[in-house]
Amino acid sequence: MRLTLRTLLAWLDDTLPPVQVREIGKQVADSPLAQELVQRIHRVTRQRRLTVPSKNGADATDPNLVASYLDNDLEPEKVAEYEKKCLTSDVNLAEAASVHQILSLLGQKVQVPAEAKARMYQLVKGREAQPAPPSNGAPVEPESVTKPIPPWVVAPPPRRRSLERFGPLAACLGLISLLCWSAYESLQPEAAVTQDPGELQLRMRPTHAAPALAKADATPETEPETASAENAHPADAVADVENVAEKPEAPKTDAATTPGDATADAAKPAVPSVVAPKGEPLETRKIPEGAVGVASKIEGILLRYNIDKREWERLAEGAAIHTSDRLLVLAPFRAVVATGKSALDVQGDTEFQLLQKDPTEEPVVGIVHGRVAVEPSSSPAALHCMFAGRTVNLEQPANAAIGFELMNRWTYGQPTAGAAVLGVHAANGEISLSMDKAKEKLSGPGTILATASGHFNRPAAAKPPGWAIEPERSPEATELRTRFRKEFSIDRPVLADLVSATENENAEIKTLAIAALRALGDLSLLTPILDRPGDPIARRAAIAAIREQASLGGPSAQRAWDQLEADFGPADGAKLERLLVGFGDEEAAKTSTLRALVDDLSPRNEALGVRELAFDNLRTLTGRTTIPYDADHPEPGFAAWNHLVEAGTLKLDPKRKPPM
Repeated sequence: MRLTLRTLLAWLDDTLPPVQVREIGKQVADSPLAQELVQRIHRVTRQRRLTVPSKNGADATDPNLVASYLDNDLEPEKVAEYEKKCLTSDVNLAEAASVHQILSLLGQKVQVPAEAKARMYQLVKGREAQPAPPSNGAPVEPESVTKPIPPWVVAPPPRRRSLERFGPLAACLGLISLLCWSAYESLQPEAAVTQDPGELQLRMRPTHAAPALAKADATPETEPETASAENAHPADAVADVENVAEKPEAPKTDAATTPGDATADAAKPAVPSVVAPKGEPLETRKIPEGAVGVASKIEGILLRYNIDKREWERLAEGAAIHTSDRLLVLAPFRAVVATGKSALDVQGDTEFQLLQKDPTEEPVVGIVHGRVAVEPSSSPAALHCMFAGRTVNLEQPANAAIGFELMNRWTYGQPTAGAAVLGVHAANGEISLSMDKAKEKLSGPGTILATASGHFNRPAAAKPPGWAIEPERSPEATELRTRFRKEFSIDRPVLADLVSATENENAEIKTLAIAALRALGDLSLLTPILDRPGDPIARRAAIAAIREQASLGGPSAQRAWDQLEADFGPADGAKLERLLVGFGDEEAAKTSTLRALVDDLSPRNEALGVRELAFDNLRTLTGRTTIPYDADHPEPGFAAWNHLVEAGTLKLDPKRKPPM
């Protein structure tokens, strides 16, 4: 019997024959993915505050389709599509599993305890328990019929009230009268206009600007007034229009109306663009009411976290951004977010928030991880960057580009991540920085580091990176963005598209998709890739992604270790955590450490993730990169490494850099 989601649900609810139960149980025991799915089904069916599938959207499902699936009446092509949706959506998986469990219980006979049945019978007294009304014993005589009614005579209908008889007719007559009066009033001539026609002509705005300009050119004596009105303040221009309207000679000529029309056009402000080009005042950016910014330009995909649906959703260009919205730009994409004061060029693999309350306030950018460049403007500006509980205040001079980078880096052999460091890069100009009591000045080009302890440090290499000076627009980067963007569809959740992209044949696309899973925070779909057979590229990308998650430190790193324990068990989870962290100098110097790593390469070790990580640690510690090893076919590689151990030639690399 083939192992599918439907047969797995039937096996869990004990609705299969004994022979099929044993067959499915054996397949589940042999498949780690099936075991993971069983644990996930138990988790989502017990999860609180889990919503139902929405009526529309990417996770919407037809109830009839779900019913046909559970009744085993659905077409094979639709079965595969629905099961894939269940595997990528906890809401749909919980619905299918819960309904299947309820249906499996409906066919079972309910056993009612005898005590409960007796108590229910005692709640209401039967009809036989009610006493009959007393009688004197005399028989009841039927009423006499004085006049028999023939069965063929029809009884006369009841007489209706006057309102029912004449009410509808009166309503129709009243409606006809109302319509006739309305038609009569509409045909009456309009009342004569007593207002000065010249004043009306001045107060009316012309439909087309071209005739007004032509009249102005035809009347040379009105040109000075027009020019002065166009250069005047809008409030003064409106006052001039009213003064012209009071002149008695204004209605005599058409040219007299031209100064007012031109003044009205000049007084009306131009419609501001969403993103102002360089050199344009930042105040001309139009921010929707209630928002603090807009997604002005998106090269790829910009995501916002939906708290109600608990998933990431795509944003379109021009979408409004509100205070504390969680925003994410996946690598290798980029997006430009315009605020009322600055324009932020957000690089790939960056999660951030806009924390100011109003678009007129100075921008406050909260960086969770990644890089943000602030585009230069024609006037000085002030902005603030929050990281690790600290706020760095910056004063950006005119025409100066700056960049922020949260520099969390994974370090081999360090079990805990170091304190967060914010790198501030300046391309040109002099920037003033302050954080608590510390103050510094940075002259571009240069870089300064703000630590979580509240101090500023100047690194030895002070040259700012290229992304902080100019966005990456090489043909290779553009082509990679285009190829990766093709993996996403509008009518599907982003998470589902990323899961499919992790199996892409292209190594770059596969690596980007696995890194994006880590950025979205769904580690339950990332950690199983460590044991994916026949795909060393995916396993190495998963190792890099988990180490990147661990570099964030604190609760983020703990989530990664907890997920490893949940997916691989306490023993294998602890071993994977140890191999992901690496070994310090003291522990790496022990002979038993290298011996244990070589033993982990053995075919006797069934965990592909442990083999891959053991090989990664051996190359790092010994510097031997020429000895091949394939975790899917470990025999030749294990023999080569084991020979070095037995010969006593496997030593630590003396040129290996110690952990920072």
